[in-house]
Amino acid sequence: MAVIKNIFTDKMLWIAAIAALLSTGISKPELADINFHTIFSLLSMMVLIQIFENIGLLQYLSTTFTAKAKNTRQLMIMLVILTFFGAMLVTNDVAILIIVPLFFKIAKKITANHIFTVTMIAAAANIGSAFTPFGNTHNLFLLSHYNLNVINFFKVSAPYALIGLAILILIAAVFTKSQPIAVEISHFSVHIPALIIALILTALVFLGIFKVIPIAIAAIATVVIAALMNRQILLHVDYATILVFVCFFVAVGNLSRSADIAALLKVLEANKYATYFSAIGFSQFMSNVPATILVAKFTTNIGAVFLGSNIGGIGTPIASMANLLAYKQFSFFTEKHESNKYLVQSFIFNVILLVVLSVIGWFLI
Repeated sequence: MAVIKNIFTDKMLWIAAIAALLSTGISKPELADINFHTIFSLLSMMVLIQIFENIGLLQYLSTTFTAKAKNTRQLMIMLVILTFFGAMLVTNDVAILIIVPLFFKIAKKITANHIFTVTMIAAAANIGSAFTPFGNTHNLFLLSHYNLNVINFFKVSAPYALIGLAILILIAAVFTKSQPIAVEISHFSVHIPALIIALILTALVFLGIFKVIPIAIAAIATVVIAALMNRQILLHVDYATILVFVCFFVAVGNLSRSADIAALLKVLEANKYATYFSAIGFSQFMSNVPATILVAKFTTNIGAVFLGSNIGGIGTPIASMANLLAYKQFSFFTEKHESNKYLVQSFIFNVILLVVLSVIGWFLI
């Protein structure tokens, strides 16, 4: 079965499972280590994302707006904006899976810098996903872990995301040559009644995530409605990511009961700036999802953890799963030697962007 195969072949899940298993040598797992609000929130969002993908909303918006581009500069800016807002709604991973193939369809008929464009798309996905609780999976965890309300969450997320978007648009405008183009791609149609149901369901999930209603109700509702709309939707849900969080919750819970490890992490996170740079640093080597869970366990500096983990998604190829996904998508559509160039050039771009955003984040916290 495809679902089981996807779970057992997920590399991040294997890493998380091994980490959870090894950590049991330090302490026995406790059920309280698992944040079930986050788990149910993830399930709700994963199913909801597949419902929207089944409807084809983002595909429809992407093809409609990119078709209006009159030159390469406008196209680049549109791709950045579409990816940014797409990542806000359906996560950075899904936005990349939709926008990168769309770009390569267009690129067959125009002259474009493939490496620069896909690198910008990945950056827009990482920054845009920081805007909302459901753009990044670890944002859902932070929301639940710190019991944030809507206003407090957007007070932290909005300034960074909007500044990041402005920087990317500026980069796109300055470094993209303006050459006339005529974009012709097939358009998607959207089933309006299904879209209305999905939007109502989104509001329900939103209420559950912010604890206005029990999140279990939202999770059950999304699963039932998805099954009624098209049972195939449930077969495409990323259950591996949910299991990754369970494993990381177990691993971090076990590690936190080690006096030596807890003492070390408390030293590393002595103040909000130390927390901020710890989150950025850990993200570069272990990805920002486990880094977020690990750092948040030992601090109450909400803004520092949020900005550090989201900015930390920019940088190395493993800093964010979106970075790896962008590389895989690029490799699928290009030759091997181009993929090697992409790794080098995108890494240089991301390091520069990471430095710039880190300085901005320093002032925001």
